[in-house]
Amino acid sequence: MAGVLRIHFTRQDLLLMQLAGQSDPMWEAVLGTHVLVAPAGRLTPRLSAWKANARRKIDPEVRSACRLLMDLAPADASYFPDFLTPIEAMEGLDAGLDALRSTPRSRIRHELGFASKRRALPNWTCSLARGEGEAMQDVARSFQIINDRLIRPDWTQVAAALEMDRSQRLSALERSFSSLLDSMYPFTWNDPVLSAPYPMDWDIRLGGRGICFIPSYFCDRSPVAIVDPKLPPVVVYPLQVASRRTAHDEALGALLGDNRAKVLVSLRTASTTGGIAAMAGLRPSVVSGHLKILRNAGLVESERQGQHVLHTLTPRGAVLTTENNPG
Repeated sequence: MAGVLRIHFTRQDLLLMQLAGQSDPMWEAVLGTHVLVAPAGRLTPRLSAWKANARRKIDPEVRSACRLLMDLAPADASYFPDFLTPIEAMEGLDAGLDALRSTPRSRIRHELGFASKRRALPNWTCSLARGEGEAMQDVARSFQIINDRLIRPDWTQVAAALEMDRSQRLSALERSFSSLLDSMYPFTWNDPVLSAPYPMDWDIRLGGRGICFIPSYFCDRSPVAIVDPKLPPVVVYPLQVASRRTAHDEALGALLGDNRAKVLVSLRTASTTGGIAAMAGLRPSVVSGHLKILRNAGLVESERQGQHVLHTLTPRGAVLTTENNPG
């Protein structure tokens, strides 16, 4: 990263700080396309697993949708237009797409002009800048296709990972605002400034407006911020679901096999198959196979609760995953 993002807080901003309870489907669509083109070896295991699965679903329609979004928001851009990720999308994709289609022509032209100062834009974006309705409909259709074909099919896994991250953040908040900010990788909190690596040097001065932090399954390594100071301050950050691997976990891996041990250790907190997959960085189908073996061994039990199956450790499984067990 070539620069630093610095978010300047006042006491009022700490009181008005919000932690979103869910991800934003339009941010996830944009950042999901970035994952698809990320260099091999750069991604975390869970994103590598998602990418491998998603690439099998790409047909000409999906490829065209991804190309259009990446024309506007390429993975290596230091800035992409804020109108692509309206705050209304926190109410759902339909609300976000309605807001996108209603973007004033003057704002579209301004933000595309700002982007063009940093990189060359494709010729078709001239139609978008002129406010031609069909160009914006194409953008909205691309969001819909990517969500329907690539994002939503894995949403149980995404939602489980988001819930784990939110639980960790709220646990930190119980201690203090500072603990919450300290817990949000890759940020560094040095009161009153929260900073993180960023593609360019950028300062956000909240000035008592507060800020909303949105966790993202597909945000990789560095946060992304809304640039326009006239818009509500929003920062999307990469969620963290993996826990530190201990010597005990390593020994368990040698005993059971690394992936099976990851599944077992993930169940120190009860979870769904998707949640385990997110924590362990494995495909849900792989997790299901390991769960069957662990159930047969009397280490795990599973119970349907509504639409999901919740997996928990049996007393024997809990003993096996407990560090410094004197047994």
